[in-house]
Amino acid sequence: MDGFKNVEISNFRGIDHLKIEDFSRVNIFLGQNNSGKSSVLEALSLLTGMANPDTPLNINRFRTRNLFSPFKDLYYIFHNMDLKTGPKISSEQFDGDIRDLRLQLSYVFNEQEARQESGMNGIPPFSETKTFFNTLLIDFDIISVSGKRSYQSSLTANQEGIISNRKLETNFLEKINSVYLTADLWGINLASQLSELFKRKQKNVVLQRLSHFDHHIVDIDILQDDIYIEFEDVPEKMPMRMTGDGLRRYLNIVAASANPTTNIILIDEVDNGLHYSAYLKLWEAIFALATKANKQIFITTHSKETLQGLNEMLNENPNYQKEMRLYTIASTLNKGHQAYKYTYEGLSGACENNVELRGLV
Repeated sequence: MDGFKNVEISNFRGIDHLKIEDFSRVNIFLGQNNSGKSSVLEALSLLTGMANPDTPLNINRFRTRNLFSPFKDLYYIFHNMDLKTGPKISSEQFDGDIRDLRLQLSYVFNEQEARQESGMNGIPPFSETKTFFNTLLIDFDIISVSGKRSYQSSLTANQEGIISNRKLETNFLEKINSVYLTADLWGINLASQLSELFKRKQKNVVLQRLSHFDHHIVDIDILQDDIYIEFEDVPEKMPMRMTGDGLRRYLNIVAASANPTTNIILIDEVDNGLHYSAYLKLWEAIFALATKANKQIFITTHSKETLQGLNEMLNENPNYQKEMRLYTIASTLNKGHQAYKYTYEGLSGACENNVELRGLV
């Protein structure tokens, strides 16, 4: 399995410092509101897109659901808006490599823009006169047995905050491909995900999971870039947008988990839109598909019923029990952010004795 053994996060969003260790195949983050669960997913997303200068903007789009994210939005990824202390994220992978990522705001002098701004016979002002940040520097290292390799990407904006230049690190070949499923119900590029699966003759895998979710579903197709579901005894196929929220959410997760082109799946609020009666089926699909496609999954939730469904599924499928890790993320008064780890035994005991795992009270 390609993926992460641990992660260490500093000065990122609301997290001052947090280290999480001993990841497995399916890793679930719990916690109270604003505890940092989604920030952990975003930090992992940054680690899988280090060479792409748009990745920091993309994680803001995950939150705002807005395709346009101005440069100034990047300030919010700095802890307490301290723009002089950049985020640092590092992780050891299962293959032994270490990824070390650092973000820093800076000013990069652009002679062409300076000439346009000056209006003084084309003579640009000195860069020292600039007091604003216009560039995000993305420095990252890969540390392996063969040594340390350093790289840099960057993102530069003009005076209006519109991205004017992107520097992509071309000497780095990314071998980890991740997909982020936001808390909304539509997901990202679902038709594209399904097309890739159908091309690889994996349509039966998707259909099997859909039939398990709703036995009235007999087929799924992509027609004119739209997704259609065929239900038993219904005279024509129904567009996906006309089906229920739960089915859309479930299909997004199934498609991402089954797709062999991705290594890492990041799912925010996994239970969103789903009725509690579907939780057991959802967990079974996640573990079965992640195992079959040999990928790693990171999930957030704050639903007690979701955890009960997970425990029930693991009771019925003991071969998955060692593939699960549960972490409660909490901001403590004396120790700052902490992650409290539970294995299947801890989850089972908590469900049996009605112990609260979702946050410190």
